[in-house]
Amino acid sequence: MSAGRWLGCGLICLLTAWVAWPGFSGTAAPGFVPPSVHAGAEAEPYLRSALVNAATPPRVHAASIAALPDGRLFSVWFGGEREGSTDVKIFAAYRETGALAWGEQHAIASPEQTTADTGMLVRKMGNPVAFVTPRGELWVIYVSVTMGGWATSHINLMRSPDLGRSWLPATRLVTSPFINLSTLVKGGPVFFDNGEIGVPVYHELAGKFAELLVLSDTGEMQRKIRMDHGHRTLQPVVLVEDAQRAIALMRDGAEHPPRAWRSETTDGGRSWSAPQLTDLPNPNSALAALRLDDGRLIAVANDTEDERLRLSLLVSEDRGAHWRAIHRFEDRQDFLGQDLALDQFRPLLAGDLAALGPGPTPAEVEANAEQALCRHGDTCNWQYDYPYLIRTDAGEFHLVYTWNRSFVRHLSFNRAWLESKL
Repeated sequence: MSAGRWLGCGLICLLTAWVAWPGFSGTAAPGFVPPSVHAGAEAEPYLRSALVNAATPPRVHAASIAALPDGRLFSVWFGGEREGSTDVKIFAAYRETGALAWGEQHAIASPEQTTADTGMLVRKMGNPVAFVTPRGELWVIYVSVTMGGWATSHINLMRSPDLGRSWLPATRLVTSPFINLSTLVKGGPVFFDNGEIGVPVYHELAGKFAELLVLSDTGEMQRKIRMDHGHRTLQPVVLVEDAQRAIALMRDGAEHPPRAWRSETTDGGRSWSAPQLTDLPNPNSALAALRLDDGRLIAVANDTEDERLRLSLLVSEDRGAHWRAIHRFEDRQDFLGQDLALDQFRPLLAGDLAALGPGPTPAEVEANAEQALCRHGDTCNWQYDYPYLIRTDAGEFHLVYTWNRSFVRHLSFNRAWLESKL
């Protein structure tokens, strides 16, 4: 081969390596956009409660919440006769600025409508996550199933350019070029400085592992990043520290004793460290978390090794490795391993109702909770789970979670209340 041909081949190889090698392309890799938070005016500490959903349908789960630019709150959840039934729909409601009670709920997605929008059969609906994009659109990403269980799920995207007054047709997100199965969503998004949107997701078919989907600002799939391998991590929550660093906390899917997992990135989410166990007990249940301005992390979780009888607020001062509880939002841990007879259960349940705040009538709450919690109508126990936590630009915290399988409870608190616990 002539010297000219050798030179040409060498230049082609160098060019190929320059294009393919991370960090050597002409376009800088995107970095995270850290959340911006305003402290807000000084105020007396408060913790306020309300129920978000109506009494019908009787079973609800997996709520999320978003703060809208106009000051309102928007919450979504799925509801039906039971989890996984074909009558389940995605419901939504607004809370007006300054109000405590939530407005009327309405269905925004159903199996029938999703089938019509995507052209693909949908039989069941699951977890929805709502958020406002940097462009000001309201998005809802939600799980659907054509056949089988949650391990054969897909995810779909609904976009609203007018904060929910109208919705564009749902689209199916293609997260795999093969059978496009087993992608589920639970955690809130992260944003990149080039306009892309990172959506924490997880996989359950022939493995359990966390991933990060990266979408364009109009919802097109850009890339998918593995955060773990194997059979152990679910439902990641990503906490951005700066443009390059973030921490991910993940639900435990396999370990004994059960503990939440922790991973981190130092390159804007392009790669993640091998997950390590934290000291936070996790009975294979979802958790929620936020990073405070001073670097401490707070989480809301079932900090037990079994069952979901307790929901706690916790703090970490070492980037998520170790945790301590600072408040119990719900606590029936004394009844672990016990099934109460109806005559024991009803007085205890009645005592909880006054603290729930505005929402359906006490009789409706009691009836739904009893139906959801009492097996065969004679033995009962509690369940509090699937927290989702946000902080508004004004510094207010909003938590939603499933209360006794039958209602979405919303708790709001300010930084003064949080500081009183820290």
